[in-house]
Amino acid sequence: MSKLKPRCRLYLQVAPPFTARQNEYLSQALAELSPACVLIRSDGAALDPAVLDGLIDRIQGAGAACLIEDGIAAAEDLGADGVHIAADEKIYADARKSLGESANIGVACGLGRHDAMALAESGADYVAFSALDADDFDALSDTVAWWAEIFVVPCVAWDIGDVREAVALTERGVDFIAPPSSIWDGDDPLAVLRDMDAAIGSIRREA
Repeated sequence: MSKLKPRCRLYLQVAPPFTARQNEYLSQALAELSPACVLIRSDGAALDPAVLDGLIDRIQGAGAACLIEDGIAAAEDLGADGVHIAADEKIYADARKSLGESANIGVACGLGRHDAMALAESGADYVAFSALDADDFDALSDTVAWWAEIFVVPCVAWDIGDVREAVALTERGVDFIAPPSSIWDGDDPLAVLRDMDAAIGSIRREA
């Protein structure tokens, strides 16, 4: 009997301003959907340590890993599970030195196959692939399929807001789907996330 890959899971993102509306939706998503991870993005803003601390506690209390975008010092100081960083060997080395071997360190690779291979070899816990624009979805899908066929380090499809695209990427072997942080601004983000979670979770893939 063929061995099956683990089911694809959601990887959520939140970004400032951390409004009451976004916080309420996040709490419901954590309770209902059991995402694998939540990334706290900075989007260039200085993040209040007290706000970060509260978010980290809530996310980890729900059983999800909590990462901070580019926040090596904040992750170390506040006890986050790790960071999401650019695909840069020096930044990765600094993050690993500061946070230790047990930290979850993921790298944003765009469509860069060489960067993904180099950082995975260095020890990155996941690589995140993203399309540069809507016309690059086929390139993203092909990159995910290539990675899933060859490598064991998990890959994330980044900023996927469409359920059909999430399904197509899951069928090609992606391990995690990361909807954009802007999803919380929609009319009913939980409905979209529920549909996406159910759709990707129903697909089984051979390892």
